[in-house]
Amino acid sequence: MMWQCHVSSSDCRCYRLNGFSLLKRLPLSAGGSRRLLEQPVGDWLEHIGLPQYESKLLLNGFDDLRFMGNDVMEEQDLREIGITDPAHRRKILSAARSLPKVKALGCDGSTSLAAWLDVLGLQEYLQNFLSSGYRTLECVKNLWELEIVNVLKITLLGHRKRIIASLAERPYEEPPVKPPRLSQIRVSTARFEERQREPRLTLRPPSLAAPYTPVQNWHHQPEKLIFESCSYEANYLGSMLIKELRGTESTQDACAKMRRSTEQMRKIPTIVLSITYKGVKFIDAANKNIIAEHEIRNISCAAQDPEDLCTFAYITKDLQSSHHYCHVFSTVDVNLTYEIILTLGQAFEVAYQLALQAQRTRQQQSAAGAAEIKTQTHTHRHRHTRTHTDSHTHTHRLTHTFT
Repeated sequence: MMWQCHVSSSDCRCYRLNGFSLLKRLPLSAGGSRRLLEQPVGDWLEHIGLPQYESKLLLNGFDDLRFMGNDVMEEQDLREIGITDPAHRRKILSAARSLPKVKALGCDGSTSLAAWLDVLGLQEYLQNFLSSGYRTLECVKNLWELEIVNVLKITLLGHRKRIIASLAERPYEEPPVKPPRLSQIRVSTARFEERQREPRLTLRPPSLAAPYTPVQNWHHQPEKLIFESCSYEANYLGSMLIKELRGTESTQDACAKMRRSTEQMRKIPTIVLSITYKGVKFIDAANKNIIAEHEIRNISCAAQDPEDLCTFAYITKDLQSSHHYCHVFSTVDVNLTYEIILTLGQAFEVAYQLALQAQRTRQQQSAAGAAEIKTQTHTHRHRHTRTHTDSHTHTHRLTHTFT
């Protein structure tokens, strides 16, 4: 069994490309790094000898050299948009190292949502943010990719990567809490009864939420992953750097290598995997210390080893280095391994549904606020009219008395 979180590249569509088209490029600007960045992507590709990939980059949102540095465009992205030649991918990425990194939110001079999108060259998405309840920079600080795709409807891979790079590199006084921002979730035990009265979260069945999943029902209630955690004991075989990300193929390769490397080990560490909608924690089974934490947004796929169904792994991305790592585990029972993989898939589904729920709440609050302002304005006008009428009547009565 396997589970994979994957968002495919968008279908081709026509859209404005900052003043140039796919068929006719502007002349190459000369002199200075600034002018270098102002040249069309097509000219840049022609300079490195790969002009045939212009349409693939432009139609997937890699349409501005200011936002194609190595913190935005990665090996996996080029593979996803259809650049299949490894040598060509390496050549593009090598040339991209000379391009600037995206400035972090908070270091780019932007003071408003509109200004931030303008800095990123994504002004066309302002209405997407506003209509979904994201109106300030504070609201976007904890955005994660599922929200960008499914809530904000930003489908172009290159445009999503700009936003992620801007948010991932921003300075923090302490590590960010991900995902999502859900003020309506009450975790206080004193308010447990009130929490129980809240509408239950509705999840899609596993066969719809996660591809290649043959079962029809999740193993846990959603509340278990929201308010508590699902804990499983497993043997930790090790972690390895993934040089070329290939989804479940990478997990299977890592499983095989780690199994071979631990065959001669007398004692394999026992850990507890604690899974919630926020992510996964490694906990030392002996002393209960947390060894590592992986946020749900940074986990890309999880799968069993087809050669040994008791072994499984999942891949994470380190935001600081942009490297991918595969973490390999084993259990004593194939059914337990299957349940862990399914629980990881359910954690993603819960996080996704909570993000949608948060969006609906923001929209309702925004609508309620607008209605309240309208009511207050109407009441103020009514009172003003009534006061004016009363003043006129009082003056008339005084005049009548003296007359």
